Amino acid sequence: MTAGHERHWQAWLRSAVTERWPAKISALAMALLLWLVVTLQAPAENWVEVHLDLSVDSGFALADAPPRVRALIDGRGRDLIELAGSPPVAHMEAGNAGNDVAVIAFAASDVELPAGVEARVRDVRPRVIRLRLRRVP
Repeated sequence: MTAGHERHWQAWLRSAVTERWPAKISALAMALLLWLVVTLQAPAENWVEVHLDLSVDSGFALADAPPRVRALIDGRGRDLIELAGSPPVAHMEAGNAGNDVAVIAFAASDVELPAGVEARVRDVRPRVIRLRLRRVP
């Protein structure tokens, strides 16, 4: 390679990097925007925290904090992002606690998704919830 030919390539590379910044930044911004739109429409699944709404018999109260429960949600990316702001809810009833422990079976059908979220609950963890209760005088 001759020195003139090498200088030509260096000049071309320098101009490719340093010239027409507004057009290059606009193209990069458009590419990122297009990527974001496609990503938000694509199907996705993720484990999401579920808020437990517990009802306890009148003679009892929770002895410990309720356990952390999660649900595997299948839907569009934008719906999964929306669940970060308004998590799904599971309305559960801790009934007859003969030995101060309530055992509740937890299923995907117990999870209620917020209005407007088009997704489906595929799985939940844990599947059995144990709550320690204490008697209230």
